[in-house]
Amino acid sequence: MPTAGSPHITTKEHLMRKFEPMIPREEAFGILDETLADINPPGEMIPVRDAIGRVLLSDQVSRLDLPPFDKSAMDGYAVLADDERDEYHLLETVAAGEVGKRQLIPGSAVKVMTGAAVPAGTARVIIVEHAEEHSNIVKIHKHGGPPNICWKAEDVRHGDTILAAGTTLGALEVANLIACGVTDVEVAHRVRVAIISTGGEIVDTPDLLTWGKIMNCNGPLLVGLAREFGLDVVSEEIVSDDREAIAGAIRSALEGADMVVLSGGVSAGDFDFVIEALADVGLGLHFSRVAIKPGKPTTYASGGGKVVFGLPGNPVSAYLMFHLFVLRAVALMMGTTGQMREFSLRLAADFKRRKTERLEYVPCRLSQGGSVEPVEYHGSAHLTALTDADGFFTVPVGVAEIGAGDEVTFTPLARCRQ
Repeated sequence: MPTAGSPHITTKEHLMRKFEPMIPREEAFGILDETLADINPPGEMIPVRDAIGRVLLSDQVSRLDLPPFDKSAMDGYAVLADDERDEYHLLETVAAGEVGKRQLIPGSAVKVMTGAAVPAGTARVIIVEHAEEHSNIVKIHKHGGPPNICWKAEDVRHGDTILAAGTTLGALEVANLIACGVTDVEVAHRVRVAIISTGGEIVDTPDLLTWGKIMNCNGPLLVGLAREFGLDVVSEEIVSDDREAIAGAIRSALEGADMVVLSGGVSAGDFDFVIEALADVGLGLHFSRVAIKPGKPTTYASGGGKVVFGLPGNPVSAYLMFHLFVLRAVALMMGTTGQMREFSLRLAADFKRRKTERLEYVPCRLSQGGSVEPVEYHGSAHLTALTDADGFFTVPVGVAEIGAGDEVTFTPLARCRQ
């Protein structure tokens, strides 16, 4: 429970934050970065094979040369330099993983399979398609072309930095470390997160659906996203729209989690109590309204080394704000940056809107021509729209229209699909 070191903000001040002016996205990012700048993530040494999804706390250097020896890039015949002739005497055949026994001399050749070490002095490998072999005689049909040799250490040298501290490890990164002889890595502990869905209208099973009730999709959505991005989900629960109950749930969740992510209860309605509950728990509120559509009432609080996000109850808002803010905080808490990749692409069709006071994220799909096109979208409750989207393009504050062919900023938030 965050007590020591928590900024003291009264309930009245928290309530006033419900109606404060919206702050720009970049200002909200700056607040997040500043409040989490001094976190030193605890680490542990683990086998590199178990490190997918983890963040490196130290640079990793290669323990090997790659390739570790001169090897053949093709099936063919290894010959000496300046020894071009129409036929060669075949000394032996060397498979990948074997060690050749014969030494090349002028007029001789060694047959090497792809990946096999070439004999000392080899200058090139004549591919099998350019030769014909009969009774230990190799007749050459064509000379020239590339040497077809992967030279020792041409890719990586022993001691080269392979991956820098702060890198999030995926399958490709782990494979590279293993190839370079790295067996164990120092990584940040996983961020422990608790998920709380608020609202008296949400239920977990269809048999509980009555008039006015809806299925709880935010809880599974946030749990799935957290696990997808390597977080340790320690709990998930539904809490009714009750100030005391929400405060109790936050207090309990913080005992076993580094971060709590709530959905719902952050707007200015009569039954939105998350901001009051944050004050009851003793957390300091940093912002509660951002100039982003969808996602305006996104709320961020912290105290005692713990972090709490209140995300809007509409699922598209929760999905987007998780990517924009929660993942940024997670990255900072694990010793890396939370920068998201963005691309400038052309818009496939005209886009218009009436209100321009917020930065708007519009669900869109990548076209085969490399442009982005909006998907059918009815608003921030329309979660199924995201199944057709590859990400979002943004419409800047003050812009009402963007024409087809104009450049927009595209943020990929999903696996691109056919």
